[in-house]
Amino acid sequence: MDIVIIGTGNVAYCFGQLLKIHGHQIKQVVSRQLTHARELGEMLNASYTDDLLDINMEADVYLLAVSDAAIAELSDQLRLGKRIVAHTAGAVPLGAISRISANTGVLYPLQSIRKEIKSYPPIPVMLEASNDEVLRRLQALAQSISGSVTVTTSAQRLKYHLTAVLCNNFTNHLIAQAKAYCEKEELDFTLLQPIIKETFDRLEKYPPETVQTGPALRQDETTMSLHRDLLAGNEYLQLVYQVMSDAIYQFHHK
Repeated sequence: MDIVIIGTGNVAYCFGQLLKIHGHQIKQVVSRQLTHARELGEMLNASYTDDLLDINMEADVYLLAVSDAAIAELSDQLRLGKRIVAHTAGAVPLGAISRISANTGVLYPLQSIRKEIKSYPPIPVMLEASNDEVLRRLQALAQSISGSVTVTTSAQRLKYHLTAVLCNNFTNHLIAQAKAYCEKEELDFTLLQPIIKETFDRLEKYPPETVQTGPALRQDETTMSLHRDLLAGNEYLQLVYQVMSDAIYQFHHK
């Protein structure tokens, strides 16, 4: 298919490269920042522009790989008639782009994507469409770049987005907090890397609720009290520790 990509962030880079690798042609890259449009456009052998009035009107699919806020702006500015338009956001409903075109959809990658990485991990793609024909076309597009394509409603996709935040964003932040604590206390953070790896390796073999360990699970108040004392100078992290400990205990003893 011939594709126009609007946006130049992580998802735009990822989808752009995957689509090109799998035989699609990126006709144009559109971005508010011309330098960003040029960079991605040249990488994908595509034309580029920073002006929506210059958008290529001959593409099969227009991919809005932009921030949630930018989707609202594009809804006010962009009109593509009956051309297929799809956004890539997890928390934005399909109806948010209904003013742009009569044929709309969603291609949401359920994955943490950074444009700097050289090899992309498996990327489950969640689909939604305004009608059966758009769904058929987007399914073909998604299946060309992903081995896991699921049709969802906007409400279901939002719930998946929430769980992705819990699994990925929150977990990464906890590890960042552990690293910051190690640096403050002059501890070697690299010694924690094997247990971090083991934590995620286990999840490929066992349900997470069956491999929970730690003082909160067994209600080891002596150890938890010692931990809270160590965090006395960091009220925020002390609160996180208590909330997480309470959550673990309640989850496993409900």
